[in-house]
Amino acid sequence: SLNELEEFIGKTDANLKRPIKEGDYQTLVEIMAHLAAIKQREPSTDAMFVPMKETIELLKSYNQELPEEVHKQLETLPEKWLNLKRNYVAMRQNVAPLQANEVTNIRQKLTQFDTKQTQFRDTFKAIAPYAYDTSNSYIKIDRVNRDLVKMEKDMQTLMKSAALFEVSFPDYKLIKQCRKDTKLLKQLWDYISLVRFSMDDWKSTRWREINVEQIDSEIKKFQKDIKLLDKEMRSWNAYIGLEQILKNMITSLRSVTELQNQAIRERQWQELMDTTGVQFSMTTQTTFEELLNLNLHNFEEEVRNIVDKAVKEMSMEKTIKDIENTWTAMEFGTDLHPRTQIKLLTASDELIETLEDHQVQLQNMLQSKYIAFFQNQVSSWQKKLSQSDQVIQILREVQKTWSHLESIFIGTEDIRKQLPEDSKRFDEI
Repeated sequence: SLNELEEFIGKTDANLKRPIKEGDYQTLVEIMAHLAAIKQREPSTDAMFVPMKETIELLKSYNQELPEEVHKQLETLPEKWLNLKRNYVAMRQNVAPLQANEVTNIRQKLTQFDTKQTQFRDTFKAIAPYAYDTSNSYIKIDRVNRDLVKMEKDMQTLMKSAALFEVSFPDYKLIKQCRKDTKLLKQLWDYISLVRFSMDDWKSTRWREINVEQIDSEIKKFQKDIKLLDKEMRSWNAYIGLEQILKNMITSLRSVTELQNQAIRERQWQELMDTTGVQFSMTTQTTFEELLNLNLHNFEEEVRNIVDKAVKEMSMEKTIKDIENTWTAMEFGTDLHPRTQIKLLTASDELIETLEDHQVQLQNMLQSKYIAFFQNQVSSWQKKLSQSDQVIQILREVQKTWSHLESIFIGTEDIRKQLPEDSKRFDEI
C-alpha cells in the first residue's frame, strides 16, 4: 500500500543517514539489512506507480474520487523513492570499505567453522550410540542433540551475516549429516527399546507356556518394520545388532518348539547342557530366558539331533515296555494226554508268532544308532527270548518223545516183558 511504502521510505532513509564508524559492526549490519530490503523491493516498487495512476484515472472517469491524501502520495512518493535509491547507491559506496573488511572477516569465520564442524563430526561419532551394546543411549542422543543445536545456531548466525554481505555460504554437509543421524538414531533406538521390552516380557514367561506362533509373528513384524527404515542405518552396528538379535530369536524359537516335544527326558536336557556348556535346573518354573541363555541359535542342528534321538528313544522305550508287558502276561497252554490225562504244555501259534516278531524288533533296535541308552535292556530281552525259543523247541521235542515212548513202554505188555529194565526206567520218568 502507499501508506506502507511511505513508512518504509521514511524509516529506511533515516537509518541510511546514520553515521557509521569503522569497527561499528552492529550499525553496519543494520545498514546492510536496510540496503538489502531496498534491493529486494526495488522491482515491485518501480513497477507500481504507473498502474496506480492509471487505476485512479479510470475510477475518476466513473466519478469515483479517492481521498486527496492518495493523490498527494502519488505525487510525492515516486520522488521520495527515487531519492531513497540515490541514497542506496551512495551508502553502498560509503560502506564498501567496511563491507569489504567484514566480508574478509566472514570468510575467515566460515573457514574456521568448517574446521569446527569437522571436529564436531568426529566428537559426534564418538559419543552417539551407533553401537548396539551402548548403554544410556537416549542420554547420549540428548547430549549430541544439545551440542548440535548450538552448532546449528552458530551456523544460522553465520548464514545471516553471509547473506547480508553477499558472501557465498558453504554447504556444511557434516552438520546436516549429524542432524540426519540424530533423527535416525532416535528412530532406531525406539525400535531397539521396543524389541527389548517385548523380549523381556517373553523371557519372564515359563518356557512351557510360551506361545511360539505369536512370538514368531511379532518378531517377523519387527523384521519387516526395520527393513523399511532409512537404508543409511544398515551399516550401523546398532542396526546390525538389532537385526541379529531378531534373527537369533527366530532360530531359538524353532529350537524351543523342538524341545517342547514330550519325548524329551532328563538325560536329553543334560546332553543339551553339555553341548552348550551352560548348566541349569530344568523344572516346571524354568523360564524362557534360561533356555535362551543356552544360546540355542548357535546349536540349532545339535538341538534337532537331540530331539530326534529323544523321539527314537521314546519309541524304543515303548517297544521294550510292550515286550515286557506281553511276556509278563504270556502263559503256556495245556493239552491232556489221552490215556494218562497228564497235562502237556503247548505253545500257541500266536505265542510263537509274537516270539518271532519281538526277536526281530529287538534285533532292529540293536542295529539303531540310538541304542546306547537301552543297550543292556535290549540285549537282556534278546537273550531271554532266545532262551525261551530254545526251551519251547526242546519242550516240544521232549513231550513228543515222551508221548511216543509212553505208548510203547506203558501201553504194550509184550515190550515191557521184552525190555523190563527199560520199562522200569520209563516208569520212573
